[in-house]
Amino acid sequence: MKFNDFCKTMFDLLELEQVEVFKETNLKDELNVDSLQMVNLTTSLAEHYHIPFGFFIKNADKVGTVGGLYTIVKEGATQ
Repeated sequence: MKFNDFCKTMFDLLELEQVEVFKETNLKDELNVDSLQMVNLTTSLAEHYHIPFGFFIKNADKVGTVGGLYTIVKEGATQ
């Protein structure tokens, strides 16, 4: 999976218009994703990519950035 494909999926799940983001883009500060949206996003990503939600919890330190979520999904998809 490519980063750009992941970003498209992420914006679709957030129901937001896609804007240019980078791996360092902070979801809360730069994209205004609140805590409820973050929970919905991570559960939706877990379902979409067939990754156990516990894998997101285990890697919670990475959840704050687009690149962190991308890393979780890439690693989770290989498990």
